Amino acid sequence: MPDVLVLAGALLVAGPAIGTICLSYPPLWRVWTVSREEHLALVAAHRLAWTVANVGFTATTVLTAAGLVLLAGSVAVDARSKAMLIAGAVAYAIAGTLWCAVVAIRARTTPALADMVAAGTPTEPAETLLGSAIGGLFATFMLTTAATLVAFGLTLALGGGVAAPVAWLATLIAALALGRILTSGDVIPAVVYFPTLLVGLALLLGWS
Repeated sequence: MPDVLVLAGALLVAGPAIGTICLSYPPLWRVWTVSREEHLALVAAHRLAWTVANVGFTATTVLTAAGLVLLAGSVAVDARSKAMLIAGAVAYAIAGTLWCAVVAIRARTTPALADMVAAGTPTEPAETLLGSAIGGLFATFMLTTAATLVAFGLTLALGGGVAAPVAWLATLIAALALGRILTSGDVIPAVVYFPTLLVGLALLLGWS
């Protein structure tokens, strides 16, 4: 296997691994499931861990996008499949910038909101407007990413590049995520990294 494909696989695996490490601070694990008040209190009490967690999200997205770009440009497939993979990698990178924007905004504004609440300063209507803006960016990121990964996985499954069972499994996970987004409007971001993680592992293991 060409070294560049090994590097692509390493990036696709390293992204989620780094993100997981950055989220491994136990006192902050509950921050994603608690009420607004407790969420703000946890962020205020663990500001460094909150920053590290958001840095992890960004690193995961950047490394995954880089891995997909390398894979699309280097895999030995026909011209039509290569064009589809390149388009998919570009679409993923564009969607990823929306997620990085959400993460950057959230990393700065959540502690600020926590300080305002602690000081008894009203947070409305700014908090609602901010939440709506972030929600729109997040929904667009998730929808675009899931749809892109379905197309990317199908292209790999039909055109080659990684073992067909891996490509089909990655496509299935992406399709389930897309269906969940379309029906409920919400999926945890970690789900959309499983398809690329599987592809990365396949590349590292030489399953082509």
